[in-house]
Amino acid sequence: MIGLDGSDQSDRAFKIACSLAQVLSASLYIVWIVNRDRGMDSSFGVNEDFYRDRLVQVSAKLNPYVREAVNQHINVTGKVLIGNIKTLLAKDVPDKYKIDLIVLGNTGSNMVGKMLQGSHSGYVIQHSDCDVLIIK
Repeated sequence: MIGLDGSDQSDRAFKIACSLAQVLSASLYIVWIVNRDRGMDSSFGVNEDFYRDRLVQVSAKLNPYVREAVNQHINVTGKVLIGNIKTLLAKDVPDKYKIDLIVLGNTGSNMVGKMLQGSHSGYVIQHSDCDVLIIK
């Protein structure tokens, strides 16, 4: 499984995940998660329309990655999900789809977010039941 966020690190992680999938004849599950922050929902009045719009925008960003994997003859599934990035990457998606390796770019929260809540990759390393490969 590869988690994307549009960063340079996630692009590098995608390329490595594709290489691994080819070498290992493995399927690739690509996820891009729209973070659902309950605090933002209540503080800024964000509603379901906001998340539906984000889902459409992010789906358009995900599609080229799926096409690239298909062009490399990789069995690929791409999903855009809405929810808590950390728990979806570390537990929910891997458990549901029996993922055996998570590949992530070393990105996530900004410096303040990392100090307050920790990085996404750090959380996944600590809480996932499968192997995790972090790409810098």
